Amino acid sequence: MVNNINSLRFHNSHVVSRTPRAGQTTNNDTSQISRSTGSVLGGSVSPAHSNSKFSILLAGLSKNTGTTKAATPAAAPKVVNDVTSSDFIKSLTAKLKASVNDPVSGPQAKAMLAALKNGTLSVSDPTKGVTIKAWDPDDKTSKAAKPEKIATDNWNEFLRDHLKRSDKGSLVRTSDGSYIDKPTKQNAFFGSLNGKYYYVTWPAEVTASGKPASA
Repeated sequence: MVNNINSLRFHNSHVVSRTPRAGQTTNNDTSQISRSTGSVLGGSVSPAHSNSKFSILLAGLSKNTGTTKAATPAAAPKVVNDVTSSDFIKSLTAKLKASVNDPVSGPQAKAMLAALKNGTLSVSDPTKGVTIKAWDPDDKTSKAAKPEKIATDNWNEFLRDHLKRSDKGSLVRTSDGSYIDKPTKQNAFFGSLNGKYYYVTWPAEVTASGKPASA
């Protein structure tokens, strides 16, 4: 029994002698940290290099434990919901430019861009009761036109009154796929941009006889 107690005391004193004091680190401990850090960072690295990376890692972790302010969330994309705004016209122009090489909608996009540059492209929103002549945002001399008021209406009624139909009731289209605006006989397009519906008209192509090509 006495021998067992003496053996236990010897073991405890041996453990205490190996335990470093507060704030101290033995070479063996440093080597172990280096090896551990090397495995975390990947690959085999020297103790000095590993300790340096370990310090950087700890510094990075300390910054993410509430010692810094939360990152400012990225600003939400601006919603373009006004057809008379510069943002809407710029977005519309960009959309048309992106479509000029499309085999189906390309010819129509080119015609609309030409009308925009000539100042003959009108953009309307009957739900707001407004229409405006589009301007070229790439031309510094081109300025925004003054919006004009039109009758306020819902889209179903507006399109029913404006889009030309054949005797069979189908919508009439031109060679480039455009609709025809009944009141003005101009080419027309109805679409959406960033969740906003809009209606566009521009002069129809005129034949040698002086009549619209779609007539």
